[in-house]
Amino acid sequence: MEKIRDLLNLRIFRFLGVGGFCAGLSLIIMYVLTSIIHINYLISTVITIIVTNFIGFYLNKYYTFQTKKKLFWRELWKYYSVMLSSYILNVFAMYVLVDLVNIWYLYANILLMAILTPFNYFFHKKWSFNKKKPSSK
Repeated sequence: MEKIRDLLNLRIFRFLGVGGFCAGLSLIIMYVLTSIIHINYLISTVITIIVTNFIGFYLNKYYTFQTKKKLFWRELWKYYSVMLSSYILNVFAMYVLVDLVNIWYLYANILLMAILTPFNYFFHKKWSFNKKKPSSK
């Protein structure tokens, strides 16, 4: 039991837990917007990104990386910078996978989440939520 608790306290597993929650939420939102409300899948992708990004920032800040409140604005713009680059790749790849390769949009979304997760973790750990102060040279 203690080993399980130790694993759950590892930052990577907290990140993956938050990511899993946001991924599930993302799929639900995407499905509702695209298949039920009939919004174009690219617009649904952007809306989904905005909603889950907002939730993901707070969960990662306070649960995964546990940084100080005074770093909020610095971390927020860094987080959104990382996620913007990730989502530009995501939207482009969604178009390629869905329109050119003919993969169902939800399968494409799941595949891209798996591919982009290591990219996001690395940059959030090393840059967005880095607790070290920037050097003043």
